[in-house]
Amino acid sequence: MTRFRALRDLKVATRITLGFGIAFGLLLVLAVIGLLSLRAVTQNVGTYSASAGAAQIAADVDIGMRDLEVAVRDHFGMDDEASLATVRQQHEALRARLAALAEATADTPDSAAVAETRTALDSYRDGFERLVSLRGERARLLTGVLDPMAEQMQGKLAQLREAGGVDSAALAADAAAAVQAMADHAARFASSRDPKEAEAMRAAVETVRGRLQEINRYVWVQGTRQLIFDTRHMLTASAGVLDRLEEVVNDEDQLRFQALDPNAGLISARAAEVRKRNDGFASSLRRGLAEGAERWVETALWLGGTLLVLGLLGAWLVVRSVARPVDAVAGAMAALAAGRTDAALVPAVAGRDELATMARAVETLRANAAEVEELKREAAEAHAGLLEAKQQAEAKDFAKTNFLVNMGQELHRPLNDIIHHSQSLMSELHRVGAGELATDVEMIQWSGEQLVGLVDAILDYAKIEAGTVDVELQDFDVARLLAELRERMLPVADLNGNTLTVLGAASLGAMHQDFGKVRQILLNLLDNACKFTRGGSIALSVERADRDGRACIRFTVSDTGAGFPPSQAGRLFQPFAQGPAPAGGKVPGAGLGLTLVGHYTAMLGGDLELSSEPGHGTRIILTLPAVYEPPAEDRPLIAKEGRDVRPLLTVAEPRALPQPAE
Repeated sequence: MTRFRALRDLKVATRITLGFGIAFGLLLVLAVIGLLSLRAVTQNVGTYSASAGAAQIAADVDIGMRDLEVAVRDHFGMDDEASLATVRQQHEALRARLAALAEATADTPDSAAVAETRTALDSYRDGFERLVSLRGERARLLTGVLDPMAEQMQGKLAQLREAGGVDSAALAADAAAAVQAMADHAARFASSRDPKEAEAMRAAVETVRGRLQEINRYVWVQGTRQLIFDTRHMLTASAGVLDRLEEVVNDEDQLRFQALDPNAGLISARAAEVRKRNDGFASSLRRGLAEGAERWVETALWLGGTLLVLGLLGAWLVVRSVARPVDAVAGAMAALAAGRTDAALVPAVAGRDELATMARAVETLRANAAEVEELKREAAEAHAGLLEAKQQAEAKDFAKTNFLVNMGQELHRPLNDIIHHSQSLMSELHRVGAGELATDVEMIQWSGEQLVGLVDAILDYAKIEAGTVDVELQDFDVARLLAELRERMLPVADLNGNTLTVLGAASLGAMHQDFGKVRQILLNLLDNACKFTRGGSIALSVERADRDGRACIRFTVSDTGAGFPPSQAGRLFQPFAQGPAPAGGKVPGAGLGLTLVGHYTAMLGGDLELSSEPGHGTRIILTLPAVYEPPAEDRPLIAKEGRDVRPLLTVAEPRALPQPAE
């Protein structure tokens, strides 16, 4: 009991560490036991595997020798290059198996048997190669020497048959038949090795020799003696060929019986010995492995059971010293989580360990819970007030948008009347010759048109905020659009003494887009260029391009105006923001031109690229798809760092800004 109280006085971390230490120690003991058993089993398994492998390789050697013998017999039957190549392949395969067997049986009693087997295989190979050479010589003797000699002798005997009388002709015919019989018996002897065929070919030689002697007694015609002499000389040479043929055949048989068959038998016998020895050794090892495994399993079960009981006992002691205090603290914390803060919920936990510290902390939490609840109530009331203020702000924003739309619509009618009546009055004043008054009326008309453009911009922005702007698609010619832009912007450019250049090939083709929005984007860009340029030049160039495999139209608006720092590019596309005027003061307009450009470009699936530098002009490149496709996703005006999103606006380096053409 004293020991248990001492354990309980330890810190929780120490108790847990002690529990883990006990568990780790038990696992270490089990691991050592397992490693020892595994080492013993592995050694025996390795020895068993080596023996079984050697036995299998020995069996493969025996099979390989049989395959080699079959290939040799096939070659002797077919006598062609393909069968000879097969024999040599089988020989190399058998050499490889013997090499593997030599490696598997190194430093064992089988090494001598394997070495003897390899020597026998070399002897077998040498005998086979010698036998192949003898068979080649035999074929040469038959077809290259004996057959041509027989044919020549038959030719000379034919001449003798024609040169003599009836008796000599008959003798020559018998001699020719004997020559043919000699060649036939020689061929059959070479293939069958029959001694009777050897005797028959010798008898045929003697028959030819006897007929030649008889012909020599009957033939007296001049020149026949030479024929008889030549035939007899060739017959003697043929007899020598037959002697060599018989020697070759005998040598072949000797090689078969002295080199091939004994060595083949020796190889098979030694392979069988190695296989039998290793099979027996493997069988004894297998029985030993089974018995050893049973002993190791039994020992491991007893030791494992004992260690398991000890581990469970130690774990119970550690858990008991920790679980009860933890349960008490957990119950108190659950009560606090349920909102019970009106009474002391934590039981007294004596001690100086972490659990006692946690109990005191929970009591402190209980004391602070009421204050936290009060703060939460006040935060909820403040949140409700913020929601109400947000709803009021949204209502005011909606009312503002409605007001802008309604006021714009209300202003349109009187402004249009002012412009219409100004045009009529200006025409009448020109007709009566009041040029000065006509100039004043023209300024009234121009101011009215400016007001109409301002009202239209505010209306468009209000519609964008309200989400009521739609894309109206149609087919239109790009060249016609350029002509209209030039016509409308020439007077605006003249106001500040600027020149306007519109460049575009006649083969730009058509676009399938929202004509009104494309025109409005370009009008706003050109209008901005004219406002911020004094006595300079503005250029609009158009070309067809390719973007991500799709046909696009690229509009480039450049000017020689005041320019601005690239860092201000994002701000100028915000609502009601304006850049500095070229000569100070304020540029007319509401600051919505570039804002509408950004919104319309995003709606039409386009891209913007801006390059500018103070005092060196501005260039804006607008790229729109030739055929409208809905944008795949919302795109930011300028991408933030670290985000892999293509922005709507790209700010290029100022040094890449070309000056517009004069």
